[in-house]
Amino acid sequence: MRDGGTAKGWMTLAGIVLVVVGLAGFVPNPLVGGANALLATDTLHNIVHLGTGLLALYIAFGLTGENQVNGTIGFGVLYVVIFLAVLVSPTLFGLFQVPASAPLHVIHVALAVVSLAVGYMARGRATSYAA
Repeated sequence: MRDGGTAKGWMTLAGIVLVVVGLAGFVPNPLVGGANALLATDTLHNIVHLGTGLLALYIAFGLTGENQVNGTIGFGVLYVVIFLAVLVSPTLFGLFQVPASAPLHVIHVALAVVSLAVGYMARGRATSYAA
């Protein structure tokens, strides 16, 4: 598969950003974390960011070829589910103390759409090269 770099690059970027955001949520700062931050999160939300960030890094560095592309698509599907769940219930049915805000919804949609797009583009290129 010649286009593994696209999926790997995206998953690396998404993973690093999610891990950094997850860790930053535990440290008082004006960007992410407490209820007064630009992107308000709570402990569980920060843990979700860490977990999905580590998942993205696993997809980037633990998988190769078609598995990596499928993992990227799966990551996109996961973020579609996350987006829909927090859209229906901003507190994730009472699990979050701080409700998800509009900027967080936009970020969740962006992660979903870009992951799905990168995954399907990488899959299409891999198929066309294999033919």
